[in-house]
Amino acid sequence: MPSSGPNSPSTVVNDASIGVVAWINTANVTVSDDARATAVLDNLGSDPSNYIKATNFGFTLPGAIIINGIVVEWEKSKTLLATDPNDNAVRIVKAGSIGATDKSIADSWPGPASEAYITHGSSSDLWGETWTPAQINESDFGC
Repeated sequence: MPSSGPNSPSTVVNDASIGVVAWINTANVTVSDDARATAVLDNLGSDPSNYIKATNFGFTLPGAIIINGIVVEWEKSKTLLATDPNDNAVRIVKAGSIGATDKSIADSWPGPASEAYITHGSSSDLWGETWTPAQINESDFGC
């Protein structure tokens, strides 16, 4: 079964269409090097963060394949002072637009002295969409 990736995004932005607290240092998402994007949440956790939109993964899927599923992995951690943050919205980005199917996980993020890659979707999960290789290859595809 052919696969492409894992790839890291080269474009990451704060998207205010979801949540209320902005992410800062979003460019830190482009590589796993312990420099992090952050959102400063209140201690009650009542104000969720905006959507951090990662695109431009540089995929080069051949045009003749069938897309059966999409796996997304986010590296997550929380600080010592953080409440127990969890996912507010984990969605796919198709043609630059955030999708409707939410793959959030209710579990708290790892930390404070650890981080982990958390998997969303699967090799048989299309995130409520239909896909062509060209759509995955586009620079405005993401999560």
